[in-house]
Amino acid sequence: MNNLAVRFSIIAAVLCAFLLFTGCEGSKNNGSVDENVAAGIKGEAEITGEAGIKGEAEITGEPDPEAPVIRLGMMSSSDVIPFVLINEKKLAQKYGFELELETFTSTRDRDAALQAGELDGVLTDYIGVCMYNNAGLDVRITGITDGDYILVAGRETGITGISQIKGKSIAISENTLIEYTLDTILVKKGMSADDVVKEIVPRIPDRLELLRNGKIDLGLMPEPFSTLALNGGAVYLGSANECGLYPAVSAFLKTVLDDSITCEAVRNLYSAYDEAVRYMNETDVSEYEQVIIKAAGYPAEMAGKIEIKRFRLSALPPDSDVEDAVRWAAGKGLCSPSLDYNRLVYDVNNR
Repeated sequence: MNNLAVRFSIIAAVLCAFLLFTGCEGSKNNGSVDENVAAGIKGEAEITGEAGIKGEAEITGEPDPEAPVIRLGMMSSSDVIPFVLINEKKLAQKYGFELELETFTSTRDRDAALQAGELDGVLTDYIGVCMYNNAGLDVRITGITDGDYILVAGRETGITGISQIKGKSIAISENTLIEYTLDTILVKKGMSADDVVKEIVPRIPDRLELLRNGKIDLGLMPEPFSTLALNGGAVYLGSANECGLYPAVSAFLKTVLDDSITCEAVRNLYSAYDEAVRYMNETDVSEYEQVIIKAAGYPAEMAGKIEIKRFRLSALPPDSDVEDAVRWAAGKGLCSPSLDYNRLVYDVNNR
């Protein structure tokens, strides 16, 4: 059984009258690989009721040694903030699980850990999930996250709007979420993927430096890199979210979801996530700014200047968004065109 299996003993005897475990059934698979799977980028990185096993640990705020453990791999970015707040606000204890967050500076290291069974899930994206499954690793999307990708122009380019970027150079990582997002933004703006000159630069920090030094005209970056670019004089041209694209997701191994206990723990994770998001949306950012700096990788000197948009509550992505991503990835040879929504998405609340 997965490392998330609950060690029963005394807790089971005391609480057996209160616990109801619901299973999540399906098949198993195995294999490897997101925005930078092939490239190996290194990043600069309702509450509605009772949940899980409750007892002394919830009252004292101390971790329950009998609680199931969720091991989640992530890169430093703004979409990790609610997950970090789950631990900061002791919401994991409240909802009856333990959350272990592991931050990686390389997607290759993160994906290797997932394939090796050292992680139960990851914060990733549509393209990453397509590639995981193409490599034989059965990973399912279980929730949305609110990562965004900002299109900017260099400060010396003279570009003030997206209509002026035809023929301009942009640094991207190839066959990744970044390229998919760029192509989607261009199409949404009435352009084509060939209207810009794509320069392959795997590492995000390198793309930022090229933009700052005028060696490249455009950049498409996640936080905190986009804010760093804008603070350095870059010009905002648009974003994935602005175009209706929310490609960042949380996903778990199917083997984790197949187990009734660990499936319940993941379900409780999203209840805790929603509470963290409500806190973010109703609280001045200054109250949790240090969490943002630590989680998303903002420089400490940006304290007092960080802005965080409103986050959405947990949900599954729309069918059309996933199918569009599969179509794009299949066209690039990154996955089989036979992959569909039901094969890639898993509803933990309906199992």
